[in-house]
Amino acid sequence: MIISHNHYDHLSYPTIKRIEEKHPNVQFFAPLGNKKWFMDAGFKNITELDWWESKDIHLAKSKGKVVEQGGSAGAVVRQANGQQTTSGGDSGISANIGCLPCQHTSGRMPWDKSRTLWASWSVESGGKKVWFGG
Repeated sequence: MIISHNHYDHLSYPTIKRIEEKHPNVQFFAPLGNKKWFMDAGFKNITELDWWESKDIHLAKSKGKVVEQGGSAGAVVRQANGQQTTSGGDSGISANIGCLPCQHTSGRMPWDKSRTLWASWSVESGGKKVWFGG
């Protein structure tokens, strides 16, 4: 799941919690400065990226598994029960998630204006590309 910014209408705790309950291995992608909100709220699977950074991810066909690509070390499968194993021959879907520039004022309260990054995102998979502007 990609998050563009931290305004309440785009980063709602009750909504994020419901998504996590329905999909325990959901991987959240958030712009720089937003990981703390997720950690403070008790969420674990967060990838925080700065503009122009990207991350490869692999979604296994097996229900309840997410695979994080880890460079030459191979991929790690995170199962619904929290256990991790090394993937082998899985034919799921791979994607590259890229954090891209997008300028706007972020903030959840009057005192945290522009303390976190606002981002647009690219998703590349299977020879196709999509852009999410937030």
